Amino acid sequence: MIRPKHFSAIALAAAGALVLSSCAPGGNGNEAENGEAAEPVEGGGAVSIYNCEPQNLLPGNSTEVCGSKVLEQLFTGLTSVDYDNIETVAGVASNWESDDNTTWTFELEEGWTFHNGEEITAQTFVDTWNWTVDPDNAQANAGFYDSFLGYNEVVDGEADELEGVRAIDEYTLEIELVEPFGDLPMMLSYTGFYPLPEEAFEDIDAFENAPVGNGQYQMDGEWVHDVEINQVRYEDWPGEEPGVPERIEWRLYSDVDTAYMDVQSGELDIVDQAPPNRFVSLDEDFGDNWVASETSSFTYLGFPMYQEEFEDVDIRHAVSKAIDRQAILDSIFDERHTAAYSIIPPTLPQGREEACGEACEYDPDAAADLYEQAGGPSELTLYFNSGAGHDDWMEAVANQLQQNLPIDSINFESLEFAQYLDLQESEEITGPYRLGWVLSYPSPQYAMEPIYTTGASSNYFGYASEEFDNLIDEANAAEEGEADEIYQSAEDVLLEDMPAVPLWFADHHTVFSDRIDADSINVDPRTFLRAEEVVVTEQ
Repeated sequence: MIRPKHFSAIALAAAGALVLSSCAPGGNGNEAENGEAAEPVEGGGAVSIYNCEPQNLLPGNSTEVCGSKVLEQLFTGLTSVDYDNIETVAGVASNWESDDNTTWTFELEEGWTFHNGEEITAQTFVDTWNWTVDPDNAQANAGFYDSFLGYNEVVDGEADELEGVRAIDEYTLEIELVEPFGDLPMMLSYTGFYPLPEEAFEDIDAFENAPVGNGQYQMDGEWVHDVEINQVRYEDWPGEEPGVPERIEWRLYSDVDTAYMDVQSGELDIVDQAPPNRFVSLDEDFGDNWVASETSSFTYLGFPMYQEEFEDVDIRHAVSKAIDRQAILDSIFDERHTAAYSIIPPTLPQGREEACGEACEYDPDAAADLYEQAGGPSELTLYFNSGAGHDDWMEAVANQLQQNLPIDSINFESLEFAQYLDLQESEEITGPYRLGWVLSYPSPQYAMEPIYTTGASSNYFGYASEEFDNLIDEANAAEEGEADEIYQSAEDVLLEDMPAVPLWFADHHTVFSDRIDADSINVDPRTFLRAEEVVVTEQ
């Protein structure tokens, strides 16, 4: 059984139908004096958007949101995602098929080029993907290819190319996997599978400062580190819906609070995630100029199940039942997030808002009884990464646990994120810990397989369940329409075993200037603002 080694650093660092319909607390704040909606700027105009400094701007290496949302505009993958309906749609490939979910054939649409005019063919993807998985290139997204036939041989130095990636002819690409995976077309929409032009391989460092892609927008100048990244609409993009703004200006800030105030003063158009300390003043600061969007950003309290104290499932259930999620959200986050009672996010069609049932129901009396009978530890250490705004709510969790369970004392270990992950990977965590997860592509498979299956690189719990692993394999191999119920059965196993206590799904709160039409603000489940949809109403 091959287990994925890929993970989302976005999710680890970050705190029903897809909710792209963002709900504002009032009108849209962009109405003309006669009450009619303001007209968009002719040609689309320019929009300035807050961003943090990307770690890099290479598709194969970008695992965090700051770089990935820039690359999203610069590139179009083999496939794309319709986030209104949560389904895979055409990208460079116009159609695809498989008889067994193991060998897939993708037919590329003719006419796709990079911004430099270079044509995109099946061989483009073969070359890009072989370069990405080559260990010498040290690309962080290489692990997403681990289900491709020949991946292990390339990683181990026994082969130079992926055996399972073949250009059948100029516009036909064949992919062979080591085991069936029905969500492959959805996964191929992810950043790590974007195509690269030949010039990228000639000087990858120079390319990274001014990437040449095939997306709706192209670079306007170079990446000015810690200052800005500018993009202009690519008028020859062959996709169905070209970008709305003529120009996207990513303004790079080290402090989101500064960006927030710049939107207030009109110096910046959009901050796509207001800082938590500003939640209580959104109405006062922006009136109608903010919207809230549900996302898949999932915060949980994990257990180091390799520690003897947490082997008993009753101890884990007791901790879950001792936490009043809604009370914490009300007091710390001003009700700006959604309490989690599931693993699969409610933003996916397969999500069930109350999947956890009694195991997540706040019941301090039952929690105390379970904990005592199971011999839960009288002292706990709670772990979280520092500098990310987790202090207050972790203290609230600790207060509830100490109040509701027979626990004498609770200590905290707060570390910088790199050190935090080092402790996780070396299995040196000794108590419940905070981590998170966000969907790199909208699939229940990605909500579970990379983090809970036996041996997965992001399975920091030390959790292993043959029943869960088998259900994931069965769902991955199932025909379209048959997998959903199996994924939900796998989720049921997780919630019963509870390696992680679900806490909440983050809502993103986007604030914007008077120049922006509120109805055009959409944030997808990955927490990405759909920058290409933003309507500018004033020059």
